[in-house]
Amino acid sequence: DIGTLREALPDDITLNHLDEQALLALQGPKAADALARHATGEYPLSALTFMKFGRFTLAGHEVTIARAGYTGEDGFEISLPASAAEEVATLLCGEPEVKPIGLGARDSLRLEAGLPLYGHDLSPDTSPIEAGLVFGINKRRRTDGGYPGAERINREIVEGTARKWVGLKLDGRLPAREGAEVFAGSAKVGTVTSGGFSPTLGQPIAMAYVDSAHADEGTALEIEVRNKRLAAVVAATPFVPHRYYRGSK
Repeated sequence: DIGTLREALPDDITLNHLDEQALLALQGPKAADALARHATGEYPLSALTFMKFGRFTLAGHEVTIARAGYTGEDGFEISLPASAAEEVATLLCGEPEVKPIGLGARDSLRLEAGLPLYGHDLSPDTSPIEAGLVFGINKRRRTDGGYPGAERINREIVEGTARKWVGLKLDGRLPAREGAEVFAGSAKVGTVTSGGFSPTLGQPIAMAYVDSAHADEGTALEIEVRNKRLAAVVAATPFVPHRYYRGSK
C-alpha cells in the first residue's frame, strides 16, 4: 500500500513512515472519563465524536487523539512519541476505570463487533464487495472508477460475488477457529477466517467466507471442528451492537 501511495503522490507531497511514534488504545464505556482527566487541548475531549481526531497535551507530551478503536466500544487511539508511551500508559492505568488487556481480549471484542482483521479475514486478493466493505468506497468512485481494482469491484457491485463474508453462531460451547471448513450437507461451502467464544453472548461465534447461495441470514450450516460437525447458523453482524460515541442527544 505504501509503495502504491508513493507512486501516485504528486511531487510536492511526501509520505513518511513515523518509526518514532507509538499507538495506545484506551477502549470502553469509561474511557472518556479516564482520559479527560489528563488530556488538554483547544477544545474538550467530549467534542471528539466517532472517527474524529485532534491535537492534545497528555502528561506534558504533544499527542494526537482519535475517537476510534478496534473493539466496537467507545474509545480512543493515542498517537504519541514512542519514548513517552510507557509513561502515558502507566498514567492511564493508574485511573480506577482502567485495566491493561491483551490481544486476546481485544480480539474477542473485535469479533463480537464483526470487524475484519487483515491477514485473517482480509488479504490482497479479497474484494471489498465480498467482504461487505463497499461503504469504504466513495459513491462517485463506484461509478467513475479510476483506481486499482475498479474494474473487478464495479463488476461485483452489479453482478454480485461468488462468496460472501458472514457471521456464524454455533451451538454448544466449542469454538471454531480460523481454517475450519463450513459445510451445507456433504458439500464444503466455505472456510472460517476468525472464530472464538463470545463472553457477551455466552456462545461460540465465527466469521467465514461462504458461497453466496448459502450466505443469507438464518441459513443452517455445519462447521467441522476436531473431526466433528457442529451446527451453525448464518447471523447478522455485528453480533454485539457497536457503542461508538456520535455526540450527545
